Amino acid sequence: MAIRDILLQANSYAEATPVEAIERAQAAAALIGARLSLGVCRVHVPPVSNWLANKLLQADQIIAAENRRSEEQADALVQQFSAVVDESRRGEAFVIDCPGQVTHWALAKKARAYDLTIVPVHGHPATPAMAEGLAFESARPVLLLPGEGAALKFERIIVGWDGSRVAARALADALPLCHQASSVALVTVTQDKDVGRDTPVADACRFLERHGITAEMVEVPAGGRDAGIALQAYREETKGDLLVMGAFGHSRAREFVLGGATRSVLDHPSCPVLLAH
Repeated sequence: MAIRDILLQANSYAEATPVEAIERAQAAAALIGARLSLGVCRVHVPPVSNWLANKLLQADQIIAAENRRSEEQADALVQQFSAVVDESRRGEAFVIDCPGQVTHWALAKKARAYDLTIVPVHGHPATPAMAEGLAFESARPVLLLPGEGAALKFERIIVGWDGSRVAARALADALPLCHQASSVALVTVTQDKDVGRDTPVADACRFLERHGITAEMVEVPAGGRDAGIALQAYREETKGDLLVMGAFGHSRAREFVLGGATRSVLDHPSCPVLLAH
């Protein structure tokens, strides 16, 4: 299935998503051939319940000023989106209220009606939790998009493969991008966890072949490294443009597959990363 509709996630507070993130998301949407919409998380700081603190610090006035700033920055993001994104590829722009802090819960409901959600990486502290939460709750893939780096392209795609259900989901979600790529590599990090024997990498390659995609099978020794670090190192060595990974969760914690400690990919992505659950 083609990617036709993309949602860009943005924050109004404390630091607003920079206009450069909108420009980079527009470039990604143009490469994919999709329409781009904007969803702004407008944070509303709740009032202080402590009467003495409010009296001494004038907390209500401070909070009111911060909420005005959040509203103004949300409005500015919508205006910037209209100014930056070409009308032929511009979708809707909407604002969602987030009481207290940026959270993925409200946006996930909207993201379910899009093919893909872009979460820009620009230093906002809520970015990792937002990307992870949307991957779990929206039932749609998430593209983690760094604001810096080489010119955006999706020519060389690196797929982290361990034979798991979520890896298969990520591979299927990446099919439209794999069709556009000049090369696709299925990379297994060895000596990190048991690779699923029921779904070996050769089967995944045959799956891609049936879709008209030729893929290379690669084994990368973990060498004592976290699988996420090993994948990113391979991606850097081969100058890959996009890293594709699966994500899984359980009742107490959420973590990315392929070695358990791959939060390094989420916290410090060195390239665009497609996440799927």
